Amino acid sequence: SYNKENSYQDIIHDILTDYDLILIMERMDESLVALQMLFNFTTKEILYTRARSGGSFSNGLSDRPCVYILPTFKSTYVQEFLSSSPEWQEHIAPDIEFYKAAHKSLDRTIAALGRTEFEAKLARFQKALKLAAINCEDRVRTMCSNGGKKIYPVNTTCYFWGEGCDHDCIDELDIDY
Repeated sequence: SYNKENSYQDIIHDILTDYDLILIMERMDESLVALQMLFNFTTKEILYTRARSGGSFSNGLSDRPCVYILPTFKSTYVQEFLSSSPEWQEHIAPDIEFYKAAHKSLDRTIAALGRTEFEAKLARFQKALKLAAINCEDRVRTMCSNGGKKIYPVNTTCYFWGEGCDHDCIDELDIDY
């Protein structure tokens, strides 16, 4: 017979079995270093800068106008609802279960890679992130100015739309680890 709880467990198990690595946004640096170690990537191949975030402008397709990205926030009412509503908690229970399982999976991957070596690579990666932020921040030109004006693609440093806008600067960094 159908059992909803077992079904969630089966789905989570299948996903974790089918994928070698699940990246976790809140643990992006750890996730990227695990990816680096699994596939023998260089630090430059996983390095990034934060070109677009809340409080800046972005676009999608080249024919779209620049749109302001609102900084994230939760009103008091929303915070209270999300933390105390039994209906909401029941609704998101499978997501929370998967989220916890993904964290455990990443932790097991890190342990299998070797915690000491992983921590050393993570420290070097975070040092490289700071170097990239310092050296590339003023050089990245996306398709939208800080004031929301459209910049034509020939004047940007992006690969595609607003993606990979930091590649030239990152390629020039003196990072060989």
